[in-house]
Amino acid sequence: MSEFDYQIGRFTGTSANVVMHGSEADWITHYRMRAALDSPDPPNWAMRAGAHMEALVLDWLEEQSSPITRRGEVVYHPEIADVCAKLDGYRAADDAIIEVKFLSPQRHRDEYLPAYYPQTMLQRLCTGASKVVLVVAQGTNEPIDFEMAHDADYAVELMRRAGIFLNCLRTLTPPYPIPPAPPPPERWRTLDIIAEPTNWSSELLLYLAEYDSTAAAAKLHDEMGKAARDLVPDDVGKVFAGDFQITRSRKGVLSITRRAA
Repeated sequence: MSEFDYQIGRFTGTSANVVMHGSEADWITHYRMRAALDSPDPPNWAMRAGAHMEALVLDWLEEQSSPITRRGEVVYHPEIADVCAKLDGYRAADDAIIEVKFLSPQRHRDEYLPAYYPQTMLQRLCTGASKVVLVVAQGTNEPIDFEMAHDADYAVELMRRAGIFLNCLRTLTPPYPIPPAPPPPERWRTLDIIAEPTNWSSELLLYLAEYDSTAAAAKLHDEMGKAARDLVPDDVGKVFAGDFQITRSRKGVLSITRRAA
């Protein structure tokens, strides 16, 4: 039995990415594979490397945080038949689904976070987990984790498209064009620490108060530094002035430092 057999006739995490981001051609190609009309392409190098690195990344993350279980488990949607998601792992300590990606170093988070958002959303809907964490490893850099925000409207649209896709499979009708999907939500949250205090609110407010009280001094510091540098003739590369030294870089930029005692 192939590891892909459970996907036949079903809507999976890969399906989620296709129906939310794919072109009409992508829909049709994916439909034909899920309907068992075509066989999936053999794993390429990127797929093999990703599969090999998955366990290593999960083990590394487990060492940094807490146990990660349910590795490779297929979880079915509690209400909708033939909708499922395969988990890379689950961390009970914070009720988080862990999804691992091993990507090319050239890929940027502004591209890959939206690209995998549909898959992580489906994992959340199938499991009911409080959150989903996307862990990305690129080259030899340490993995970086991103908590994927929940967007209720996006979830509704995803499941609407899942229904369309499943209907195509059940009736063996190739997909038809549908409007473009909405973009994933911004991953940056907005906080009001006065209305909803956090465990770091008090410390932040102290720093901001000090930041505000030193603003005038900082402005004066910058102005006096500029005035001092402006006095240095253009043909002078170094000035000793008591406790201070003004030095010109090769690009002609003057900097002021304190001289060693």
